Amino acid sequence: MVNKFNKLSLQGKSLGKLTYVSRNKVGTNGDISVAVLNINDTLNTENITPQAGFDFAKPFGTELKLINASIIGGEDRSNRRGGTRVATKYGTLLPMSDSQTDGIPGSEYDAVFVSGKDKTPVGRVHSADAFDSHDLILFSVSPNYQTDNQNDPVRDDNGEPIISNYQFNFMQQSKSGGVNDDDTFIRILTDPTESERLQVDLKPGAKLVLQGLKFAFVGHNATDWTVYADTLVTLEERKSEKPASNQSKPATNQADKAKG
Repeated sequence: MVNKFNKLSLQGKSLGKLTYVSRNKVGTNGDISVAVLNINDTLNTENITPQAGFDFAKPFGTELKLINASIIGGEDRSNRRGGTRVATKYGTLLPMSDSQTDGIPGSEYDAVFVSGKDKTPVGRVHSADAFDSHDLILFSVSPNYQTDNQNDPVRDDNGEPIISNYQFNFMQQSKSGGVNDDDTFIRILTDPTESERLQVDLKPGAKLVLQGLKFAFVGHNATDWTVYADTLVTLEERKSEKPASNQSKPATNQADKAKG
């Protein structure tokens, strides 16, 4: 499987202001209790599977904080036969007055979890849960084409198929050659213009530094995750640069959007 990640740690505070709505039952058998939360005093909600012993008897509008949260793949109750999976979020929900904090330092949430075709930022995630970017070796690059409703290629005025992005396909070097190494593939999607610039001098085995990472949950048979990068930098380029943070730009906090 491509991009097989067990989970991604999620920075709870990057979701924005969380206020309690009620309990809901989800899961294949409707036997998993989740807390339904409003986000930033809007009509947008998140379902969070809380810690054992969480008290669901809270008044509507109670503000809570989320720590030690993660995103995993869960079964879609409405489409089990299709094998569809959904992003399931779980973590520890606490009163705002509680002093506990995330076990992962804030600076290590270095990527963005996005949703929808427009890649709307949801919150910040810990990319090291997915892979070690310094362990990736490139073995192929191929284009993905825009398609219409019939899954046929969309063509430009010259009749050429339009490229939507390029996929950079990596192996995880530390897992290469293992008996069960078929889950070591990492696929990164990058903008066509940036990709074509990068490909000029690349060869199999190239080591690239990924910048501006975004993770989207897709949940189908081929993979649970799609990963995007703003750019990929060769190690040689990286060494010649002045020291700088390799983190992606902060996700627009939904609280900030609500203020706008």
